[in-house]
Parts: sequence; structure tokens; C-alpha cells
Amino acid sequence: MSNTMDINLPRRYFSMHFFIFRFLGLGWWHHPDERNIQNFPGLYIYYSIFTEIFLVAAFIGLESIDPFIGEKDLDRFMISLSFVITHDLTLIKIYIFFFKNREIQDIVHTLEIDLRQFYQNYNKISRTIRKTQIMTGSFVFFGWVTIANTNAYGIVQDIRWRAEVTKLNNTDTAPLRTLPQPIYIPWDYQSDVIYISTFLLETVGLLWTGDILLTIDTFIGSIILHMSSQFVILQEAIITAYDRTIYRLTKNINADNDDTLIIDDSHNKEVEDYYESLVQTYYTKKEIEKALEDSLKICIRQHQMLISCVEKFASTYSYGFMTQLISSLAVICVVMVQISQDASSFKSIRLATSLAFFAAMIIQLAIQCFTGNELTLQAGLVSEAVMQCKWERMPPRLCRLLVMTMMRAQRPIHLSAAGYTKLDNDCFVAVSDNSFLNQLKYYTNNVNAYIKVL
Repeated sequence: MSNTMDINLPRRYFSMHFFIFRFLGLGWWHHPDERNIQNFPGLYIYYSIFTEIFLVAAFIGLESIDPFIGEKDLDRFMISLSFVITHDLTLIKIYIFFFKNREIQDIVHTLEIDLRQFYQNYNKISRTIRKTQIMTGSFVFFGWVTIANTNAYGIVQDIRWRAEVTKLNNTDTAPLRTLPQPIYIPWDYQSDVIYISTFLLETVGLLWTGDILLTIDTFIGSIILHMSSQFVILQEAIITAYDRTIYRLTKNINADNDDTLIIDDSHNKEVEDYYESLVQTYYTKKEIEKALEDSLKICIRQHQMLISCVEKFASTYSYGFMTQLISSLAVICVVMVQISQDASSFKSIRLATSLAFFAAMIIQLAIQCFTGNELTLQAGLVSEAVMQCKWERMPPRLCRLLVMTMMRAQRPIHLSAAGYTKLDNDCFVAVSDNSFLNQLKYYTNNVNAYIKVL
């Protein structure tokens, strides 16, 4: 794959995320090719303050108060608690994006701009961009469907409330009107006009907070996917380093001679041997060794830049990974208890909401664990790429460079949750197993209690 610059090169890998971030008030995220890092230009700062204070902080604050105000039935308490855990911990992610903005933009700049000076497979990068866009769009759409399902449940409950109220006498006390999402409202919203306004306000707050959460998670997953893709490209660069060097020297021979040589860009062994013997005829061993050394050093610098990028990312978002792990572990357990109650009482709408929320939390954790595992795997496969780079045809001095690259690649690269655990498949399985074990204990206790009653 050619590494020459072209007008059709993929650009702006995270354009969808940056557009959503701007709309949600998380800063005016600039694309690396814009060379502008001003995060809150002009009047945008006031828009950002308004959205983050009134649509996020205020909403989460009222949501956090709700479980501890007055008497709550178990269903309402469990649902409220699951949203409180998720959204309260989301504030930590928002904090990282506000105050670690420069570091995150440097990481994006490395992936989009800095690595272009090295060997690149732009078709693979384009495919990765499409994957991240599909992941982001589908996950955000899934979030909207989940919230819409919650609102549908609230509308059904309100219809039932209206039907119940019409059956009451004038002397009977009407039951309280409830909102679809458990949230503490400091004003009276029982009348139709105020109820509808409060319903819409709650929906906007839930959508705003939910979209921030979903977009941040998919953005982080997209960064990890692009870093994994770059390690795959690095493997390709190392494997083809010898052939690319010989091919480049052959083209130089073609340019220096009046007789045009036929350059076949294939991987036929006889053709490759012919090119190699041709290069050895026109160049001295020292010149060939110097050309190979330059190619290998470029690969080594590419490897070092990638490692530095991953380490910076791991350090910058370490507590974000910890936040995701804690929220997923806690909420999955809470929601599974809620699902068991909804399933036993056949509350189909509430059950659908609980299942959707459970799936969302599982997917959130899976995105970061599976992409983190892929990053560790592809970084480790660099050592295998070294073994396939025709090192046996290289001078011993250059083989020492390859050995050093291999030794560095064999030191695993991991993303961790603040050093507590590694983000990989084992972490996802451990969290899932613990959640299901807790659910099993819950069922066992209920069965034992039922047996005692009998």
C-alpha cells in the first residue's frame, strides 16, 4: 500500500463525535487539520455553561435527590438508583473532557496527522472510520429508543392515572401523578399544563445527559479502534519493509537508465528474486544496507510514536475507564434485580425499559473492554511481524534493530481502570460473571424464603 499523500486521503476521523460534542456544549472541538485549539470561542462559552449547568448538572442533581426524598416503592427506588449511579459517574467523564481537552486533542492529532509521515494503509483507515461511525450512530440511536420507551411507559401510566381519576367522586383524593423518569421536582406539577412542561423538561434533560454519555463512550472506543488499526498498519509496514526497499531501489534504477525496466508490483517469488539480483547488480552492499536501515528506522519511529500515543491516552483517560467499570458493575447488578421483579409481575413496558437499560450498560462496558483487548493483541502481534520481515536476508547489524523492536513489542500494552484492572475480555467476563452470580444469589434467597413460608 502506497504511503504517498493524496487528495482522497481519509480525513477528520472523528467528525461525527466532534459535531455532537459541539452541539451538547462539551466544547468547540477542532479537527487537527484546522490547527485551532480554542475550545470555547465567543458566545459559545455561554451556551456551554447554560447546557452543562441547567440541562446536565441540575438534572443529575434532582435525579440524585429523588431516591432519598419521601417514601419510595421498591420499583421506583431501583430504577432511580440505577440512573443516579450512571449519571453521577458521568460527571467524572465530563470533567475529563473539559480539563483534559488539550491532551485528548493531541492524541487525535497524532492519529490523524502525525502518523501520516510513516507508512499508512488508507483503505484500512477508511474502513475503521466507517466502523466507528456505524458504532456511534447505532449506539446513539439505541439510546434514543431506550429513552423513548421510558417516555412511552410514562405516557401509559398517565393514561391509566387519568382513567382512574375519572372514576373518583368529588370527595375522593386523587392519586399523585408521576413522571416517567424518577426525579425530584421541587414544584407542583399535577395540573395538565405544568405536567406537560415538566415532562418535556425531563425528556430533554434525559436525552442531553444520555447523549453525552453515549457519545463519550463511543468516542473513546473509536480512538482505541484507530490505535489498534495503526498497530495493524505497523505490522504491514514491518513485514513489507524489505520488499518496499528493493522495489524503491528498482524504481531508482529505472529512472537512472535509458532502457525502461518493467516493474511488476506483484508478489511472485521469481519476480522478487529478479529485482533483488538486479538491485545487487547496480548497488553496493553498503548502499543496500543503508536503504534497508532507513526503512527499518522509520518503522521503529512509527512504533515508538504509537506506544507514546497509547501511553498518553491510557494516562489521560485512566479514571474514565475506572468510572465506566464502577458504574457498569453497580448498575448491572441493580438492573438485574429490577428485571427479575418486572418479569415476575409481568410489567411488560417496565420490563422492556429495564432490559434496554441493561443492554446499554453491557454494551458500554463491552465497547471499552473488547477494543482494549484488541489494542493489546495487535500491539503484541508486532513481534510476529518482525519474524516475517525477511530478516534472514538482512545484515546482522540490522537484525539487532529488529530484535530490539521485537523485545519492546513483547512487553504488553494495556489500558487500565486507574491501575485497578486491565480493560480486556477477561475484565468483561469477570464483571458479567459477578453480576449473574449476584442475581443467582437473589433468586436463591427468594426461593429459600418461599420454602420457609410453606
